[in-house]
Amino acid sequence: MTGLPAKREIADYLQRRFGRRHCVLTNRGTTALAAALHALDRPAGAAALFPAVLCSIPVFATRFAGWTPAFADVNLSDANFDLDDAARALADGGGRVGAVVPVHMFGKVDDVERLERLARGAGAALIEDVALSLGAERGGRPAGAFGRLACFSFVRKMIPLEMGGAVMTDDPDLARRAAAWVDAHPPPRPGAGAETAAALRAFHALTGYVATGDWRRRALLDGFEGEFRRLFLARTEDVDWDAPTALAELEKLDAVLRARRARAEVYDTALHHPRVVPLDRSGSALFAYPVRLTGWAAEDVLDFASEQGYTFRRIAYPDIHPVFGARRPMPHAAVLERELIGLPLDDDRPVSDFWEYAADFEKTVGAYELVGPGRPPVDIRGRLEMRMGGVT
Repeated sequence: MTGLPAKREIADYLQRRFGRRHCVLTNRGTTALAAALHALDRPAGAAALFPAVLCSIPVFATRFAGWTPAFADVNLSDANFDLDDAARALADGGGRVGAVVPVHMFGKVDDVERLERLARGAGAALIEDVALSLGAERGGRPAGAFGRLACFSFVRKMIPLEMGGAVMTDDPDLARRAAAWVDAHPPPRPGAGAETAAALRAFHALTGYVATGDWRRRALLDGFEGEFRRLFLARTEDVDWDAPTALAELEKLDAVLRARRARAEVYDTALHHPRVVPLDRSGSALFAYPVRLTGWAAEDVLDFASEQGYTFRRIAYPDIHPVFGARRPMPHAAVLERELIGLPLDDDRPVSDFWEYAADFEKTVGAYELVGPGRPPVDIRGRLEMRMGGVT
């Protein structure tokens, strides 16, 4: 302990670890992203460009900051931005796109160098979302060290805290504007955690219901913006932070990454089926181990597994762009929503468990190959969103 106030002690540690000059602590990652967008001081209605496949909750940050979301397709190699489609979206934006937000899917850092060049050419800023990639690296630099701003979330992702996020930047003016915006909000409400969790489950379940109706009932989702604004946005004080716990978890991050790599190596060794195609994980923090079940509907494979007495987790995200506006073709996003499974890499479970899990998964995939062609076609619309809402 340094004797510094809790927030200053944590912020100093983060600045040293990620090589940034300024750190603004927040209650969660969504608040951090909204503060970062506000700090850019763009005209109302400016657009933030996201990849189409991600959790929809961070996208609400655009609305909280007075921005609007826009989307580009993803690629099939690592589920990050399709750079050609991102370039198209920036060109079509006519100067309206003010920020590009790579989310480093499954912990794999996006091609931030090219994204930054594309953004700069369109007059936009790069804002990293590091929620899934804490500890990842690209070219020897950590996720969070790129772009004008980087946003972090510490809420049960790479580290198991119940609260916390951060905005980091090298620009003192951006840090000052972000901090002023955060501090203008009320403090966290006691007992809000359970209410927030319930609202998130309801939103994902309702999103699934809307998706099953081919998005015709999208207006049902409109009320959640105000509810999430009320539940999410809050300032924090020193008393809200447990500095010893937060710093201990951050300092364990390297050990967590080693443990996740050991579990990923189990999958590397045990999974051989030609339909199981791992995505690129170079430099990844390994939030999950992403594989495509090429040509198959992951939801049908999981249904079949359940019939055989196996339960496998599907850590994945849908194409969420229709939640926020008009649909347009996102062919790669559609493929990943259909085929992608992120296999778990929980570092608190022994490596031996993963050998059994991988063997069962390989066995199930082999059995499915024999019967899959004869199974009735499965409608996957809304299935992944409902799964995220606990409805399966």
